[in-house]
Amino acid sequence: MGKLLVTGGMGHVGYETVRQAAAAGIEVVAQYMSTFRPEDAEAAGPNVTWAQCDLSDPYELTMLSAAHDIEGCIHTAAVPNDQLAFPQPLRTFQSNVVATELLLETARRLGWRRFLFVSTGSVFQSLPDAVTPVSEAKVPAPKSLYAATKRSGEMMTAVYAATYGLSAATARISWIFGAPLVPRVFDAPRGPIPEFLRRALAGEGIREASGGDFAASFTYVPDCAEGLLTLYRADQLEHSAYHVGSGRNHTTFEVAEAVRAAVPGAVVEVGSGTAPWTETTVMRGPLECSRMAEEFGFRPRHSLSEAVAAFADWMRANPGRWGSA
Repeated sequence: MGKLLVTGGMGHVGYETVRQAAAAGIEVVAQYMSTFRPEDAEAAGPNVTWAQCDLSDPYELTMLSAAHDIEGCIHTAAVPNDQLAFPQPLRTFQSNVVATELLLETARRLGWRRFLFVSTGSVFQSLPDAVTPVSEAKVPAPKSLYAATKRSGEMMTAVYAATYGLSAATARISWIFGAPLVPRVFDAPRGPIPEFLRRALAGEGIREASGGDFAASFTYVPDCAEGLLTLYRADQLEHSAYHVGSGRNHTTFEVAEAVRAAVPGAVVEVGSGTAPWTETTVMRGPLECSRMAEEFGFRPRHSLSEAVAAFADWMRANPGRWGSA
């Protein structure tokens, strides 16, 4: 039996996917490009082989695929949001489009059993409102550079499935949060959960004039990784696109309530409005996740309050990963 290639193995979603796959006994090749954290690599265990590779370089990818007995791929590596994509359009295209095409061609040429492209709810940027659920069958209409590159990857994944018979699909995810990613300074694309927890656990009172009405399909990273592995291990995939998440939006008001419960005594007060969270993103209705439930019986294990509490517990146990530098 071949190994699972997880690209972006040191990234947020990638690392948790590597960790869960290895814990389940799956042999993993975890790709990374520049960031490498030895302590996290060691913690992932002996079932993981770490491999440095620029996926947008045909030679490096050929060498990677030749060196390992790979049977499939969960492709999480990407320039991950509009804020990072905007100042580096060419690098974003190379990472999010060129690398995806090269991986798809490698999968076709070597006959991999499964290719899973991890995309984003951000491909939906031309919606009639910010509350109507977004069906998995809805055709995306991106407007930003980041969203356009992710949509390009989705389209190429669907083409390889339809034209070459590759067992491939897109998994769209949304507003992922959880260990070990805690920005040390305000980072709007990461959302209010890590921001509020960091400040609350540091003993800071949080009093924001705006933001409470912002709502998103927040997804705890262990639930996200479990969903991706469910798709990867499935005998067959009936659709070209799946949404991985709870199927509902939560407001920042609800986030504040969950943080107050997870950090007793914390002061978290938020006013109405959607800023600052909408300064770098477009609000949308919740991603419908019916296909995951109907085909695989998959639903996230954690409620918002449970996930925030678990994240807070990890932060208490690992202050060096998020406290002041």
